[in-house]
Amino acid sequence: MPDPIQQLRAEHANMAQLLDLLESQIGLFHEGAQTDYELMLDIVYYLTNFPDQFHHRIEDAAFAKLAERDPSVRAEVNRLLGEHHVLAASGKQLLERLEAVVNGTVTTREAIEVPAATYVSFYRHHLNREEVDLFFRAERLLGPEDWKAVRSAVGRETDPLFGGQVEQRFKALRQQIETIGAGTTR
Repeated sequence: MPDPIQQLRAEHANMAQLLDLLESQIGLFHEGAQTDYELMLDIVYYLTNFPDQFHHRIEDAAFAKLAERDPSVRAEVNRLLGEHHVLAASGKQLLERLEAVVNGTVTTREAIEVPAATYVSFYRHHLNREEVDLFFRAERLLGPEDWKAVRSAVGRETDPLFGGQVEQRFKALRQQIETIGAGTTR
C-alpha cells in the first residue's frame, strides 16, 4: 500500500500539471490565439469531479485526524477545509460557463478568462498551503491506524485520468498531457 502522503503529493502534482495546461489556455486569450474550450472543459470537469469528490474527502478526513492529534492546527485545518468548498463552488461555476461555450453560447473571453485565472491562482495557493504545513505535520503525527481509519471512512475511487484505466472522456486530455510531458526534459 503506497504511503498516503506520497499519494496525496502525487495527486497534487497531477493537479498542478492540469493547472499548468489550463493556464496555458488562458494565456492564449492574451495572444489572441484560438483557445481550446473543450480541453479547458475536460480539465475543469476532472478537477471538479475526482479531486473535489475523492482527493479532498481524504484530505478532510486526514486533516480532522491531525487536528485531533494536534489541536494547534485546528484553525488552519478549518480554513483549508473551507477552501475545499470554495474550490468546489468556483470550479462548478467555471465548469458551467465552459459547458455553455462548448454548447454554442456566445460570451466574452473575459467571462471565461477572469474566473479561470482566479480559479488557477486560488487552486495553486491552496495546494501549496497544504503541502508546506499540513502534509508535513500529518507525516509526523498520523500513524498507520489513523490512515486506515481515513481510508475506511472515505473509500477510494480509481483516478479516471491518471489511473491505469483512462476513462473515454479523458483520453484526449491524457494524450495532451503525455505529449507535453514528452516534450520536456526532466
